[in-house]
Parts: sequence; C-alpha cells; structure tokens
Amino acid sequence: MIEDILGYEDISADMIKGDKEYFALKVKGDSMTPNYLDGDVLIVLKQDSCESGQDCIVAVNGDDATFKRVFINDNGFTLQPLNNQYQPLFYTNEEIINKPVKVLGVVKEIRRSI
Repeated sequence: MIEDILGYEDISADMIKGDKEYFALKVKGDSMTPNYLDGDVLIVLKQDSCESGQDCIVAVNGDDATFKRVFINDNGFTLQPLNNQYQPLFYTNEEIINKPVKVLGVVKEIRRSI
C-alpha cells in the first residue's frame, strides 16, 4: 500500500465524536460499480473489523489494499465486487491470519464530483 496524500476532506464534528478516526481514499477502477465510480472519494471509518455485508477497505498480504463488500461466515470471509465482471475472493480463517488479510476500515460516506 502506498500512502499518497493528495489533499484533505472535511467531515462533520458529529463524525469524530468518541475519538473516531477517518481517512479518505479515491476509488480506482470499476470493480465496485454501479454504486461506486472511478474517482469517487470514500470517507472511511478506521477500524479493524466489520459486519457482514459492509463495504470495506481490506489489506491483503500487507502490501495491497482493495475495496470490496465483505461477507463473513464461519469458514472465513468473501471479498465481493459489485461489478459482476469480477470474481469474488474467498479467504479461509487460516489465510486471514497467515497472509494476512485485515480490515482497515468501513466506508461511511461517498463523495462524487459531477
């Protein structure tokens, strides 16, 4: 993962109550269309877990970050793109620990320029 600060996004005071931390990412690619478009800015609540069905930023192998919908079950979890031209990725509980695969945050807001 490469941290490249392009700018800053304003968020409401209500969002940071309780010492919550956020970061923003710009969407690259079309794996999450039609809900999210290339160039959209995502406001992400920094946390290391999520509920099944949430749209999340996930680190794989410690090097790559991806944006997918996460579905959790007893055997592991699936990273599901919304665009059906892409295949879902399933990681077993063992792979989640050994690769590792780690949730970095949950998408809370989308910002799009028209």
